[in-house]
Amino acid sequence: MSSAKVSWKDIKPVLSGFSATQLLGLVQDLYRLDAENASFMHARFLSEDTKQGHLAPYMIRIQHAISPEQPWKQDVRLAEGRKAISEFKKANGNIRDTLTLMIHYVKCGNDFTLEFGDIDEGFYDSMCSMFSSVTQILLKQKDKALFAEFLPSLEAELERIDGQIGWGYPDELSDHLADLKDAFQK
Repeated sequence: MSSAKVSWKDIKPVLSGFSATQLLGLVQDLYRLDAENASFMHARFLSEDTKQGHLAPYMIRIQHAISPEQPWKQDVRLAEGRKAISEFKKANGNIRDTLTLMIHYVKCGNDFTLEFGDIDEGFYDSMCSMFSSVTQILLKQKDKALFAEFLPSLEAELERIDGQIGWGYPDELSDHLADLKDAFQK
């Protein structure tokens, strides 16, 4: 094999010659090859039919990454939780579902810190960043129904940690939530 880097443009002409049956077989092989491929396909093709069942694999990945059951055996992997959200967004792109996963990320982080105590600044920075991203998406959408749908979840997460956690974390979430409410309650 040559040392030249192989890319999509090398594969595309080969695939262009495949019949529908060959392509279907290839997709089936990719589906069976890896659970992430299967999750991607479920998110892409079955999201309307499963009543959020397509979110389950991503929610589980986020929970295992952010709030491990045995933290003494496994480190918190914030990047892995974010990666799950990013992969879902690429597969599906549905704003409601993406927001649901983002809030789940914060919830898992809150669960973890409430169970095991204060973590570190990087952990809370990641939680604040995700919470901020949720509020920024809602502000950008300018959709009052979407705001009303997600406001209770955001308020619930702030309520759960207010007075329980340090690092200025509740204050920052409170500021983001206040900005969001101000924008929609004008």
